[in-house]
Amino acid sequence: YLKWIDYKTDKKHLIGALFRDKEKGKYYFKLSKSHVEKALKENAISEIILPFSDYDRIYESDEIFAIFKIRLPKLEKYSEEELDELLKDLDMKEYDDFEYLRKTKGMLETDNFVVEEEK
Repeated sequence: YLKWIDYKTDKKHLIGALFRDKEKGKYYFKLSKSHVEKALKENAISEIILPFSDYDRIYESDEIFAIFKIRLPKLEKYSEEELDELLKDLDMKEYDDFEYLRKTKGMLETDNFVVEEEK
């Protein structure tokens, strides 16, 4: 799930869900209309931060969406040893975008988005 952390309250607001169909090699994203509308009503988020605009659409792509891609390491910049160390640190046998996001939560210093499983 993609969530926004309100910097004033540290409350997490659900924005939407990312899915992957490994067999088809497709990525899907769907905004959570009820959660986003509630966060907008509470002034916890602004529409300007939303990565997508259509609540009724399931977005589909052959590549991971840009909002998530910027949260992934640029593997071409890693040596084989550095990549092995990264995988070891994350307890991963091989690199996988979804697993990487799950383990690191995809946090950046430039925004308040976080990627995490729903509990």
